[in-house]
Amino acid sequence: MLKEEFKYFWKGARWFALLPVLYLALLFINHRFQLSDFNVYYGAADALINGEQVYGKAFGLSSGFYKYSPEILVPFLPLALLKYDVAAVLFYLINTGIILLLLKEFKQTFFKSLEWGREVWFFLIATVLFFGDQLERELFLGNVNALLLLLTLWSVRSIENNQRAKAGLIYAVVLCFKIHFLILLPYFILKKEWKVLLYTIIGLFGMAITLFICVPNRFVVLHSQWLKAVQAHNVQLDHSPNTIYFFIQKILSSMHMAVIPIAAVLIGLALAGMTYLKFIWKNIGKGFQSNEALILLALIPVLTHTDTEHFLWAMPFFLMLLISISTWNKKGKITAAIVLLCASFPFLFNSPDIVGKGLSKQLDEGGIGLALILLLLLSFLYRSVKFFKNRFVQIG
Repeated sequence: MLKEEFKYFWKGARWFALLPVLYLALLFINHRFQLSDFNVYYGAADALINGEQVYGKAFGLSSGFYKYSPEILVPFLPLALLKYDVAAVLFYLINTGIILLLLKEFKQTFFKSLEWGREVWFFLIATVLFFGDQLERELFLGNVNALLLLLTLWSVRSIENNQRAKAGLIYAVVLCFKIHFLILLPYFILKKEWKVLLYTIIGLFGMAITLFICVPNRFVVLHSQWLKAVQAHNVQLDHSPNTIYFFIQKILSSMHMAVIPIAAVLIGLALAGMTYLKFIWKNIGKGFQSNEALILLALIPVLTHTDTEHFLWAMPFFLMLLISISTWNKKGKITAAIVLLCASFPFLFNSPDIVGKGLSKQLDEGGIGLALILLLLLSFLYRSVKFFKNRFVQIG
């Protein structure tokens, strides 16, 4: 059964696998194979091995500071033992495999009752096209956003399959990479997923012990420096151009209303929280729902200070939105098409190679965040996105 599933998957996915390979060759031909984000992980792991400074030091680019937990450097240690070019190519190929696994996981999560056919591939291809720029940046920069999305999908599906220990351990790994995923914590508490949270704590302790064994003398110092790096990265949220706080400031300024930064942040958090609570209120008595949890990932880029490639985490939300739109009436589909058309430009064409550096910078500094907020408003305000009755989504 698994062999047949993989056979049908690979029949369609092989064309997706070919594109990253061709892109890799193009990067080498144009001397643009840099993987600047991977260079940060590699450089920080190398610094850890050699007892050098990990935090507060730029690796590669002037902005290439390592700001993640020290525990995450452990899996990068083997790569740091290789020459950089070899390690970078290997990581690029790993990232390619992760993106392919994402497609397979989307099928497992949202289309359990359907086979690998035109219907499934239509939704997957549409989602990949919409997030094409983010996927390209993931490969070009050598980041871990696709990996974190894949791990989160595994975690929530493990809960659906009553594998809560596995779900908690995976979630612990995700949190160590980026604490942005704490956004899932209130939902786990709301749904009383105590076993998941218990194993999350066990997983965090396990990774901490592993790091302590590797660098016992630097354990406390590294964590102190990490907390400072996180704090420095998230200052002035209201000035982060793709967040909801930035747009609140802009809207109030256009109305000649002054608002202090902390007020903009509190208003943004209140709006996001109340909207999400409204979304899950009708299902408050039900158990864990993967779609309810995964939609939270789309809120991370508009609630925290992140780079535009982190909008990749909105892929499950967009896929659910497409599935829901397919069941709407004609008027609803026309409304959705107009909003999607407006939102698609900064997602599809946000590349300096296509629109030039100037316009791409403008899209980076507001366009893509506004586009995602438009999609969120579409989903929450128009019929509250009826995922639960959809004939495709077999969750819960």
